[in-house]
Amino acid sequence: MWLLGALRSFRAATTLKEDRRIASIRLNRPIRAWCPVSSKQRVAEHTYWLEFEAPEIAERALPGQFMMIGFGASGFAVPFLPRPNSIAAASGGRVGLLIRVFGEGSKKLSTLRPGDTALLLGPLGIGFDLQDARKIICLAGGVGLAPFILLPAWARHAKPEAEIRLLYGERNGAAAFDQAKLAELSGIEVELFTEDGSLGKHGKVTDSLSLRSVHLVLACGPTPMLKAVRQLTLAAGVRCQVAVEEHMACGMGTCIGCVIPTLDPATGAEGYSRACIDGPVFPVERLRW
Repeated sequence: MWLLGALRSFRAATTLKEDRRIASIRLNRPIRAWCPVSSKQRVAEHTYWLEFEAPEIAERALPGQFMMIGFGASGFAVPFLPRPNSIAAASGGRVGLLIRVFGEGSKKLSTLRPGDTALLLGPLGIGFDLQDARKIICLAGGVGLAPFILLPAWARHAKPEAEIRLLYGERNGAAAFDQAKLAELSGIEVELFTEDGSLGKHGKVTDSLSLRSVHLVLACGPTPMLKAVRQLTLAAGVRCQVAVEEHMACGMGTCIGCVIPTLDPATGAEGYSRACIDGPVFPVERLRW
């Protein structure tokens, strides 16, 4: 009997948790719409800046959130599944995306021209939380730059007292986002690092990083970089949030294709979380790396 009672309690708790999750999704239901490309610009080697006319998404987007971008069933052609992309700008009824060609999905997106349409779903996920932080360092690696283009512009209105410093790393100068365009979009001076020293400072954004007087570190980029940032900030006792990069097929928590190992800092209990709805932004103490 005790086992039956335990099962009933577990089922009731699980049902309540799922009901709350569904209610939250309904309250913050993402927008799904065919949206036209309003502008396109090549900003680095194999890298493009795309803007879509998507006023409803732009109005609600927060730094660290993302969109799923696809082409529906038109033509039943590759790519069949939508692709996740961080929202890099949101103003004037438009959303901006940073697209770097890696595979078939990003290649297809890179061929879009003004007037072409794509199926957008967003905004999705949990973004960055600046909390009570005043001095903030943002660490961006590669196209992990995307959320930090939006963040300074958003913070000027939502948290004007915040002092934001952005360190951006690339493998070489050819891969670096056009500096004039980046300053125009972000509104702040960006410190550029390249691993070969061909542009900006020589090295990685984590090299000789000083966290003195820093209240919060935010990071987005390749997983090895995020693991290094996690170690540095935990050792220094500085709060840190990272936006993880994972493959996704739905963006809504259904396919369970983006799970990452996590733990509960309070209890030490280990488990897994879906990057799309539990993240993509996580406090580093929750990551089981």
